[in-house]
Parts: sequence; structure tokens; C-alpha cells
Amino acid sequence: VGAISEILDDMGIASAKAQGLLKPITSADKLRNSEHIVYLLTERESNNHNGSVIGMLKMGRKRLYVFDKTGECHEMIPLCVLDFYVHESRQRMGCGKKLFEYMLNVENIEPEKLAIDRPSDKFLFFLRKHYGLKNSIPQTNNYVVFEGFFPRKPHHSGYPLSSGFGNPKRSRDTPPESPYSVGKMGSLKYNGRHTAHKPESTVGKIIHSSPVL
Repeated sequence: VGAISEILDDMGIASAKAQGLLKPITSADKLRNSEHIVYLLTERESNNHNGSVIGMLKMGRKRLYVFDKTGECHEMIPLCVLDFYVHESRQRMGCGKKLFEYMLNVENIEPEKLAIDRPSDKFLFFLRKHYGLKNSIPQTNNYVVFEGFFPRKPHHSGYPLSSGFGNPKRSRDTPPESPYSVGKMGSLKYNGRHTAHKPESTVGKIIHSSPVL
């Protein structure tokens, strides 16, 4: 767990720096005290074949007051994108798409059903390019939602106040052989809830400015 804590702290710092934030919004301590989920993308052959973590995606449910296109306010608990980062040396190479698609399939949710916390311009471009999400609905909080976020018919059962449930199962194409792999981890606790595969301690070194890149 110590090595994974170091990974999360390093990735959180790198993400905050890339977004121009004063402090990280992702850390091992924050994950330990929440029900959030973090997906990590690793490049298996780098770092002397020990692997390097090159991407991070943090997800979680938040109770939000969200306005639809008519201005009506809805209290919901949607699945939210809380932090998304791919190392600068691996951007525009399909890594972010692989990481995001993996999450969508695991969570069985369409991208328009997600609420996104303070997305950067790069992330908005990513969503527009890969998923055609361009028409956002103005909100009074820091979250961005797009057309298609609200269900066509009100939900009266299932997860309370939620969005994105009852969707048909996303198709899972067999992925081609790839040098990348994705791991999923939940709350960092010492009671068996930690669900990510356990990499060797050297995997914890994210690539900052390695001369081999």
C-alpha cells in the first residue's frame, strides 16, 4: 500500500501542476477517507521494464443540485469525474482515450451521463473530439454537464437521486495487444477493500523528465 500511496501522491501533484491548481485534489490520504475510485494507466515496458504510471482518472459520486435546460433544479447523486491526468509526454497518443474508455466500460455509463468537476480546456476538447460532447448546460457550481445528462423520463426507483443508471450495457470490443494496462483501486484501507493489482514498488515512479522519452 505504501508504494501505491506514493503513486497517488505523485500523480495528484502532477495533475494539480498541469491544471494550475494551488494544491492537489488527489492524494492517498484523500482516497483513504472517501468512497472514490481511481483508475491508473501504466506503460509496462518503460522504467527498465518495471513499468511507469502515466495516467490517472478519479471518479466518485457527489450530491449535486443540477439545472436542466429549462432552468429546473434537480437534486442528484451522479457519477463525477473528479480528476483526470495523462503525463505530458504521453498526451495525444491515445492514452487518455484508453483510460477513459476503460472507466466507461467498468462503470457501465455513457460519457454524457457524467458530471465533470472543473474540467480544463484540454479535457473539454478531449470530450468534444472523442464523444461529441460540446453543448453544456450552464450550472451555478463548478461542475459541467452536457445535453443528454438528464434521463428522458424521471427515475422513480433504483439508486436514489442518481443519474446514469439503467443504461444498456456498453459494448466491449476486444482490445488489440497494447503496451498499456489499466488498474482500478478503491478506498485505500487495510481491510481488503483495496482492489488494484499490486505493482512492484518501482512501478510507483511516474515519469517526470526521463531522458529516454
